[in-house]
Amino acid sequence: MKSMIRKTLVTALLLAALPAAHAAIQTYDFNGSVESGVFTGYSYTGSLSFDDAIFTLDECDPGYAYAPLTAFSARLVGEGQSVSLAHAISTPEAYLLNGSFLGASFSAETGRFGFSLVPGTFHVSEAFFAYDAPNYGNSGTGSLNYAAAPVPEPQTYAMLLAGLGLLGFAARRMTKQS
Repeated sequence: MKSMIRKTLVTALLLAALPAAHAAIQTYDFNGSVESGVFTGYSYTGSLSFDDAIFTLDECDPGYAYAPLTAFSARLVGEGQSVSLAHAISTPEAYLLNGSFLGASFSAETGRFGFSLVPGTFHVSEAFFAYDAPNYGNSGTGSLNYAAAPVPEPQTYAMLLAGLGLLGFAARRMTKQS
């Protein structure tokens, strides 16, 4: 019994001592609102993913890097239009500057309108949304906000393992006392 407790505690301590995890697949959720043109007041939401292990450094601009998107989905609320990687008209990519996420470069044509996500130049807060609606004779832009999807750290798993070990210990002890 003491051996099991020791093993559980040693495992939990080793897991807690591991450095923070760096997942190869990065996922960002995004949202924004259209601020000009025929779709003013509409909002949109979506998410994108990319593999941060396959970034390509930009030869012309040191510090800049890009990677192809592995997943993309967006929905223009109010228009009911959904978009995925299949709608892309150019290579969709995630951009970084010195390791900091700048946003995604993504352009799509849906039949009713075309739109683009444009990454920031120096900071993700500069990223924006632009669209062209030829059927309506109009175009416009909008805000774009990104949020990184959380990735559990090893310390989280260590605490879970320690908690399960304590529950197992308590259950075993109650069984022996009965």
